[in-house]
Amino acid sequence: MKQTTNRSTGNAGGTAAVAFPYWALWAACFLGYTAIGMTIQVIPTYAREHMAANAIEAGLAVTIGSLASMVIRPIAGRLADQRGGRPVVMMGSILGSIGGLAHLVATNIPTLVVARVILGLGEGALYTAAIGWVLSNADPARRGKIAGHFGLSMWTGLAGGPILGAAILALRGYTAVWVVACVLPVVAWLLLLRSPRTPAPPPSQDGRRAIFPRAAWAPGASMAFASFGYGVIAAFLVPRFLALHLPGQEFALAVFGITFMLARFLGSPVVDRLGAPTVLILAVIVEAVGLFGLFAVTDVWSAFICTGLAGAGASMLYPCLASLVTETASSHERTAALGLMTSAWDLGLALGGPVGGVVAGATSAPPFAIAAVAALVAIVPLVARSKRVLAPSRRG
Repeated sequence: MKQTTNRSTGNAGGTAAVAFPYWALWAACFLGYTAIGMTIQVIPTYAREHMAANAIEAGLAVTIGSLASMVIRPIAGRLADQRGGRPVVMMGSILGSIGGLAHLVATNIPTLVVARVILGLGEGALYTAAIGWVLSNADPARRGKIAGHFGLSMWTGLAGGPILGAAILALRGYTAVWVVACVLPVVAWLLLLRSPRTPAPPPSQDGRRAIFPRAAWAPGASMAFASFGYGVIAAFLVPRFLALHLPGQEFALAVFGITFMLARFLGSPVVDRLGAPTVLILAVIVEAVGLFGLFAVTDVWSAFICTGLAGAGASMLYPCLASLVTETASSHERTAALGLMTSAWDLGLALGGPVGGVVAGATSAPPFAIAAVAALVAIVPLVARSKRVLAPSRRG
C-alpha cells in the first residue's frame, strides 16, 4: 500500500491518487503560513512596545520576511529540481521553526529582523518545494484545480494566523505567540516524516538547471503586473473608503478576502475545462474592472461590488499561470520556474503600496486606476509568448 501511495501521483489524477502526499503537504503549508500570519499580526506592536522601534523599523520587521521569501523561492526551486521536493520541504519546515524560536530570543530590532528573515526563508522554501512536488506529479488535466486549491493552504494560513495570533496574545502574551510560531512548523515537519521519498528528475542534456528558467519569464511578468493590484488593495482599500466617507470600511478587506478564496475554490477547476489562457484573460479583465471601479465609484454598494470583482479576478492568477508554467517548463527546472513565478507575485504585491503611495493624494483613488492599467498590461507578455510559440509552427 505504501508503494502504491508513493507512485500513484503520476496516474489518472483521481482524488485518491494524490491524497496522502497532497494533504500532508497542504497541511504543512497551512501550518507554516499560519505561523507567519500570527507574527505579522503582533510584530508592529511588539517592536514598538518592547524595542522602542519607530514606524520605519516596525515596517521593516513586518516586510523583510516577505522579501526573504521572494528571494529564496527560485533558489529553493532549483534545489528541489536537483534533490527532489521532500528534502527542501523538510528543510523549509526546520527553518520556519528556527525563525519562530529566534523571535523568542530577539532582544532588539537587528535580531528581530534576523528572525523575520529566517522565518521568511523557511516558509518560502516550504511552499515552493511543496507546490513543485504536487504539480510535477499531478494529472496534467487537473493541474489548474490542484494548483488553485493547494494555494489555498497559504491563504487560509495567512487569513487565520492573525486571528490566532491576536487570541494567543490576549490570553498568554507575546512569549506564547513566539512559542506557537515555533511549534507549528515542527508539526508540519512531523506530518512530512512519512511522506514518500521522490527521486530528483534527471538532469538536462547539457547538465544545467537554471535558477531563472525561461519558461517562467512571460508568466512571471504577467504575474507581477497583475498582482500589483493586490498590493494596492492591501494598502489603499480602507483609506479609499474613508476618503469617500463610506460606512463599512472595517469589512472592506474581509469582502476582498472572502471573494478571493471563494472564487479560487470554485474557479480553479474551470482552468482545466476552458484552458489557462482563456481563464487568465477573463480573470485579468474582471480584476481590472473591479480596480477601475474603485477609482470611479462613490457609493458604498458599488464599492463593495468592485472590491469583490477585484478579489475574484486576482484569485485566478495563480492557478492559471502555475498551470502554464508547469506545462511548458522541462522537468529538470519546473520547480525553479514555479518559484520564480511566485516571486513575481511577491514583487508586484510589494510594489503596489509604495508606488501607489506616490500618487495617492487625498482621495486614495489614483492607485486604483494605475493598478487597473497594470492588470490589463499583464496580458501583453503572454500574447508575446504565444506569438513566439506559434512562429516555428507557421514557418514549418
